[in-house]
Amino acid sequence: MAALQLPWFCIHVLATAAASQSLTTDTKSENPVTVVCVNQTRDQEMNNLRQQLNQETTIRLSLTRQMYSLVDDMITMKKQMEKMEAKVQEMEKKNNDGEQYLKLNSTGDQTAMQISQIQRDLLNLTLTVDTVCSDDTSIEKRAVVFNAAISNTLNFQFNTPVNVVYDSVLYQTGNAYNPRNGFFTAPSGGLYIFSWSTLVAPNKIFDAELLVNGQRKGLGNCNNEGNPSYGNCANTIPIVLKFKDEVNIRTNTANYIHGNHWSSFKGWKV
Repeated sequence: MAALQLPWFCIHVLATAAASQSLTTDTKSENPVTVVCVNQTRDQEMNNLRQQLNQETTIRLSLTRQMYSLVDDMITMKKQMEKMEAKVQEMEKKNNDGEQYLKLNSTGDQTAMQISQIQRDLLNLTLTVDTVCSDDTSIEKRAVVFNAAISNTLNFQFNTPVNVVYDSVLYQTGNAYNPRNGFFTAPSGGLYIFSWSTLVAPNKIFDAELLVNGQRKGLGNCNNEGNPSYGNCANTIPIVLKFKDEVNIRTNTANYIHGNHWSSFKGWKV
């Protein structure tokens, strides 16, 4: 993931400050404004990188657990197949001469029906296993995850709450997130993790809240007022949802959020 570059106007302001200082002070003196700006930018980049790495690690662990669960299911199904095949072989062995026996004994009819039923069950189980094994997207179908971003920079009225629409879907399974209204609808109950990252311009602010069915469940602060460079913030909230619960991001105190996919909203089921 590319690091956030220092905005050109920040460099221009610092260079101007350095030039004006050189006119009034010794040329050998250092420019403290330049040092502060660079250090602040580097700290922001490191914090953002740590947050994004933590989020990606959590997603990878969740998908790995789901993959192991699928493998366990396949192993269990194969064991069931082996048991059923053994039963069929045993019953067929007892009835090697069963053709004549079936005509003379009603018990033979019951045995034949049992064999037929077992064979049908075995066939259905085989088809199920073959479907799971041949479907390369089986893990993806079982997972619930989305990652959406804002394509165009948005400006808001400062104290007017607005539901934020992350209109560009970068990835998702199950179509649980709606890029037209910015709402995620839980396809099943369970533990979910939601995260949103925000890029704001100098002297701008984006304080927002995460809502579940319209009720606040978390707050995120991204106040960049008084800062001459861009600021990046990230927030992560775990929450237990019920089937059909709706989750979205709404502004609390905000006037700006940067687009071009720099600001995003994502979530996944653990």
